[in-house]
Amino acid sequence: MKIWFTKNNSKQFSIRYERDNGSSTWMKADSFFIRHDLSHYAIEKTLGYKTAFFGMINHGMEPMDFEDNVKRKLIPITSDACYAENMANLFLQEIAQEPLADFNGTLKEAFVPIGATIEAPVLEDVQLTAIRKLLRQLWWEWDLLPVGQSILLTIEC
Repeated sequence: MKIWFTKNNSKQFSIRYERDNGSSTWMKADSFFIRHDLSHYAIEKTLGYKTAFFGMINHGMEPMDFEDNVKRKLIPITSDACYAENMANLFLQEIAQEPLADFNGTLKEAFVPIGATIEAPVLEDVQLTAIRKLLRQLWWEWDLLPVGQSILLTIEC
């Protein structure tokens, strides 16, 4: 799958997803969604997740389905999708502040209030380092990207 993150002007952005079957979809995105999807990319690419957010988009979901309460309840959520969503938010928090002292412990605590029926994953130090490094690189590239330009990323789903 190919994903284009495009800066249209200082506050309006877009994300276009080209699925492996050649179909495509897109969404308008604010700064939060750009960074959130870049976080998903770093996680899913590094950990090899095939059924998380990008896998779901690649297999026909529309990005806006996640915003519709009725459609969202019908979405089959895999373990990888649950892991990636919770981790995406934690990595966003880390970038905005500082690395968590105990990422795995914090991730485990995040699974309790959502009533997850699966255990939180435990990431090895090498995985945490790789995700953090890739995410910082992606954010740096995004911040330096001129208006009218795109970042093209690819991922196997």
